[in-house]
Amino acid sequence: MKNISNLKIDEEGKVAKVIAKEPVKGRLLSMGIVKGAKIKVVAHTLARQTWDILSDNTKVALREEEARSILVEEMK
Repeated sequence: MKNISNLKIDEEGKVAKVIAKEPVKGRLLSMGIVKGAKIKVVAHTLARQTWDILSDNTKVALREEEARSILVEEMK
């Protein structure tokens, strides 16, 4: 398993586990980032250390800490 920050642009994965602590975990869950959700990395900015992902056709920007707290299984 990898976390989102290990995925490359255009790489897809399926959320296996969210290991963030509250209140971050609650925010991620409310955005649809839950176990089994399919996600795709669409952009990554080095300057701000953010990852833009698509989750069920919703674009979400994640900080590095948030991206590391989402474990994903690679999709083939």
